[in-house]
Amino acid sequence: MSSTKETLSSFISECASSWFKKNEWTAFPFQKEAWQKYAEGYSGIVNAPTGSGKTYSLLLPIILEGQYHQEQTGKKNKGLQVIWITPIRALSKEIEQSAKRALLALDSDWEVQTRTGDTSTKVKNQQKLKLPEILITTPESLHILLAQKNGKPRFKNLKVLVADEWHELIGTKRAVLLELALSRLRGMNPALRTWGISATIGNMEEAQEFLLGSTRFTEPNTLIVANIQKKLEVVSIMPDDVEELPWAGH
Repeated sequence: MSSTKETLSSFISECASSWFKKNEWTAFPFQKEAWQKYAEGYSGIVNAPTGSGKTYSLLLPIILEGQYHQEQTGKKNKGLQVIWITPIRALSKEIEQSAKRALLALDSDWEVQTRTGDTSTKVKNQQKLKLPEILITTPESLHILLAQKNGKPRFKNLKVLVADEWHELIGTKRAVLLELALSRLRGMNPALRTWGISATIGNMEEAQEFLLGSTRFTEPNTLIVANIQKKLEVVSIMPDDVEELPWAGH
């Protein structure tokens, strides 16, 4: 690993660990591994249970890489840097809140916005003129952005695309939409990195193959699997009066 990547890796690890410590959190091994692999220029998939901190395993190194670049060059990364794909609209707000929390805590001047079917026309018009550094969107909305007039320059500085909840997309028409968009984006920017986040995938290698495409043969990539066993408790809940339940089901 080059000295630049080693320095970046140390910077990300120290800053991310310091923020975790302030929040009285303990970083899981899979999060530390994701921080390191991202700093080394890898693409890949992070596989971990729901609620274990998958979002910050990638969001933190992405933000901190931007900060590191700004500190080293004295220049801010201009334009769209990160596309964060989510298949679920409700999840986009949750990710936006997590991103804003991290950006504020890490003293980053990046902006984060969402663009889905629920986004107002006013915001969409503003995004035509200027996109934030982090854009949380859906496969369908990404295609609209790609198809818009003079859209190509918007993506010239794009560094990474993250496909969240990849297990929800894979095998669907929406996954094909994303794969087509990725092909287009890689044509614009061959250095684009691609990461997936997933809670449950039985065929992990195949999922990685679909997400990375031909880049898996030419670029460094990895599969990060969390060794976390969550304790599950199943509790049956029955109403006091079952006669109130409809025969059609409830």
